[in-house]
Amino acid sequence: MQRAIQAIGSHGSVLKSAVLQHISVVKPAMLPAVFPRFMSVSPAQIEESGFESSTVADILKSKGKSADGSWLWCTTDDSVYDAVKSMTQHNVGALVVVKPGEDKSIAGIVTERDYLRKIIVQGRSSKSTKVGDIMTEENKLITVKPE
Repeated sequence: MQRAIQAIGSHGSVLKSAVLQHISVVKPAMLPAVFPRFMSVSPAQIEESGFESSTVADILKSKGKSADGSWLWCTTDDSVYDAVKSMTQHNVGALVVVKPGEDKSIAGIVTERDYLRKIIVQGRSSKSTKVGDIMTEENKLITVKPE
């Protein structure tokens, strides 16, 4: 018995991997419930999903309805309510915030976290608060090119 415990202890990661693979094949819906802490994405899983050659733009375009990407942004003058409604409708957790006007330069980003911390927790009205009042400003962002 003690040898079995030692074998399991020394090969625990192999055993865990085998169990996870078995569950993911037999009952994939159970996997997150059974082993939520151990779930991670390996390079092999990423390649299998078809994302290895995808760009950020490709992934975002696949979520959106309109070709111009207007569902991905709002303006600083929009109400927080409208921004959160748009996030919900398009199943995204954040919107790029642009300055009103024709050039639409980036002003920042508004996220679900901004909404929770700066509207819900503080008891503010989402209908009367402007996105510009709660967004994370552009100078605090790290951006990447879409390609």
